[in-house]
Amino acid sequence: MILTHHFGRQLVRQIVFLLLFLLPVVAPALADVHADYKPRAGFLSIQLENDLWGSGADRHYTHGTKISVMPAKGASGWLKDTLGLIPFFDQQGETALEFSVGQNLFTPDDIEREDLIEYDRPFAGWLYTSMAALSMIEDRQDYRSGNSIQITLGIVGPSAKAETVQRVVHEIVDTRTPRGWDNQLGDEPGIVLTYARLWECLFTHERIKAEHGIAPHVVAAVGNIYTYLGTGVMLRFGKNLRDDFSPPAISPSFPGTSYFKKRADFSWYLFTGIEGRYVARNIFLDGNTFKESHSVDRKPLVADFQIGIVLRFRNIRISLSDVFRSKEFRGQDAISEYGAINVTVMH
Repeated sequence: MILTHHFGRQLVRQIVFLLLFLLPVVAPALADVHADYKPRAGFLSIQLENDLWGSGADRHYTHGTKISVMPAKGASGWLKDTLGLIPFFDQQGETALEFSVGQNLFTPDDIEREDLIEYDRPFAGWLYTSMAALSMIEDRQDYRSGNSIQITLGIVGPSAKAETVQRVVHEIVDTRTPRGWDNQLGDEPGIVLTYARLWECLFTHERIKAEHGIAPHVVAAVGNIYTYLGTGVMLRFGKNLRDDFSPPAISPSFPGTSYFKKRADFSWYLFTGIEGRYVARNIFLDGNTFKESHSVDRKPLVADFQIGIVLRFRNIRISLSDVFRSKEFRGQDAISEYGAINVTVMH
């Protein structure tokens, strides 16, 4: 009960802090987007990921917050022409833009030690903003596909303010004091270009008025923050699966989308999936690109297993999930586990 209470307070205060800190970054982009899009539909989405709802301790990937908006749906001519130059981006369906801001925190297992823990992962923060082009294609009633291309720009290091966030939150909830942030990675601007493609076959069960879907996917990312290739599959079972694909997640993870179709009745589904990645670059394990920094011996093959539930009613969708990640570096004591909460409101 105490852990749950602390976790709830932490989530609320994290949202408030990041809204105040990050909204000035995205505001100019949102002001410009109305000149290029037809305002037909959109959403506000908040994604929170934390290892307190999982392993119950601050370690490895310890927290992530991502706030996304789609001010409008339906791309204007210049965007379609630009995306048309990308040979692997299929925009046969309806194309839209999604803007996001977010922050990720990474720590070793023992956050109270002040000295450098050479055998454990570095302290690191990642503050970023991203723009993604999304396209969903429905070829038949029982088959559809979607793809996205995203560019992410941000900063790693003290300027990401990860130390400030963790210290303030831990003081508020009266938990362990992080003392090792003097050893965090140095400031480095970051860029990641990510492409994802998924396909889904849907099957209807009339007798129980439910559906199940099988959705394989591929994903690739290149940049000084992350460089990897991944593939996996997600299984879903529930009601009105055609209203969306799968819930969003903070990369690197399963490709999903914040967008869904509004409907008056209540609907739900359960989901589970597995993804494997070949990782050629992970700055949060490999250390800074252009300067000396703490690093560990990264494992090239990483696997994620996810399980969760989605609830939808009218214009609101809530998803809860748990993610288990295999060991990412040599000497890591245990696999990572974190929980994820997403709330999306369509307008």
